[in-house]
Amino acid sequence: MNRICAPSLTPEPQQTARAGRAMQAFRLPLWAAIALALAASAAIAAQKALAVIEGNAFFDSDDAMRAVQLRDLLAGQSWFDMTAWRVDPPFGMFNHWSRVIDIPLATLELFFRLFLDADGAERAARLAFPFALLAALYRVAAFLAQRLDAPRARLAAVAAAYLSGPMFLQFAPGRIDHHAPQIILLILATGFFCEGLAPQRARAMVLCAAAMAVSFAISLENVPFFLPLIAALPIFFIIDGAAMRGALLYFALGVLLAFPIATAATIAPARYALSFCDAYSAVHLAAMLLGALGLALLAIAEPYFGARFGARFGDWRARLVATPLAGLPAVAAVFLIAPRCVGDPLVDLDPLLRKLWLVHVAEMQPLLTLAQKAPNVAIGLSLPSLLAVAACLVAARFYEGLPRRRALSLAVVIFAGFLVGVGQVRVLSSVAPLASVPLAIAIVALVERYAVSMAPLARASAIGLALIAASPVGLTLALPSGEAEDESARFACLKPEALTPLATLPRARIAAPIDMGAHILAFSPHSVFAAPYHRDNHGGRLVVDAFSAPPARAESLLRAAGAELVVWCSGWKASGVVGDAPAPNLAAALAAGETPAWLEEKNIGETPLHVFAVRPNPY
Repeated sequence: MNRICAPSLTPEPQQTARAGRAMQAFRLPLWAAIALALAASAAIAAQKALAVIEGNAFFDSDDAMRAVQLRDLLAGQSWFDMTAWRVDPPFGMFNHWSRVIDIPLATLELFFRLFLDADGAERAARLAFPFALLAALYRVAAFLAQRLDAPRARLAAVAAAYLSGPMFLQFAPGRIDHHAPQIILLILATGFFCEGLAPQRARAMVLCAAAMAVSFAISLENVPFFLPLIAALPIFFIIDGAAMRGALLYFALGVLLAFPIATAATIAPARYALSFCDAYSAVHLAAMLLGALGLALLAIAEPYFGARFGARFGDWRARLVATPLAGLPAVAAVFLIAPRCVGDPLVDLDPLLRKLWLVHVAEMQPLLTLAQKAPNVAIGLSLPSLLAVAACLVAARFYEGLPRRRALSLAVVIFAGFLVGVGQVRVLSSVAPLASVPLAIAIVALVERYAVSMAPLARASAIGLALIAASPVGLTLALPSGEAEDESARFACLKPEALTPLATLPRARIAAPIDMGAHILAFSPHSVFAAPYHRDNHGGRLVVDAFSAPPARAESLLRAAGAELVVWCSGWKASGVVGDAPAPNLAAALAAGETPAWLEEKNIGETPLHVFAVRPNPY
């Protein structure tokens, strides 16, 4: 690597050689390090795994809904039909997810059906899927370290990824939603981008674009990370000129090939021309294709800049003028095709549902709110990311050329994710594994610089302790926690033993609080009007209006909608469902144990759920 003179941070050649031999003496094979990390992860997550095995428990609504979607696919629902027909019947809800995640899940479940019944095969798939992704996470962490020219930090990168806490969040047993695959795709795309910046390795940009295309097809949550990477290409082109031609051409080629394939594989032809703010669609395809064409034109025209304008204005000035012009069509496409999507991707969500439901979803809350409830978790999720940004900036300060480009790119990507995470804490669970890699590289570099004379075991211990001290897991455990809210009553009604008795009742249309919807679908054959998804405006608004209305008005609303059952959870507060809606209202009555005359409570055994049948209309 090219270094600027930095005697305070850069070891002498003899020290570097000695450090390398010492580290090599205590080096595990990469596969063994990953195996150890997996074993430690499995031990920590054993209780959750047991809950999946024994009761097919779901710890998140998205996992329950993904299971429902997978069951529908295996039962014969069309690949392109993303309608959840048991949500808001008879209309159904067209989900903003795609089938990409269903491919490995369906493959695993069909494999396990060779040995188990359908229910057992689903449980096995729900355990195998996140565990396989966890192994992939540890491997891609080492991959990114390698692509950042730090092969000696690969094992530390695996340890740092483990200490970022994935087994507690997006890679936990039973977790089958799309967040874990997106984290892996983010790290892969970043690694291939760093590799492709080298002129002799520019072909890696094709793989970078392909990883982005798969990620876009799954969901749009990685877009805040990808935009800085994409923007870095023309910026580096302005600075470096011909040296970046290969990177631009290969990235453009990857986009022009991969994004249309992603469209054809996940979107029905009848919907090709439609644009949506919350899912990959025509506006995103158009912007990416036009942007790729712009990059390709810049690369092809680069020799002309030098020959025509270089002598008079300077090559970089010519590129500075041409680059924004090349990117203008991509930006214009977004404003012309779907201007409402500039900003909030959930712009179509009903305002009342946003107020009563979305702002209270834990993963959608801002970092400041989390800090007030659990300061140790907030610091543990955010501080390592900022330390990683600092480490990248320090590296950029003392390196030049390609290593500096890579360090700056990574710093901007991590910081962009952190800024989004300040508004929505769920994004920080994607930032943490990515940030763990440059943090591990920095720690290894510091130990190699200042602990050259230490024995291999002591050196490894120093690295391990530093990794723990700077990690989300270490900080969360070391810092004082706030007073946790008692949500035992809420979660009691989402457990398998609480919901499975519903399956004993004849199929019906159920009006229940929004947060119960996906779990009811997963554990019973019933339909629900509301589930915790922003596209369920009609059904969600019906449920909120009914529970916040006086019982007599609620009766009229639910009868008109064809509701047959009303479900309430013992211990739930009315304010958690209808906010500050004035009493009397249906939610307050049910929370107080009062049953309106038009409802008849059903006995379904020992469960915290209260199930009411809507009595036949006497009129």
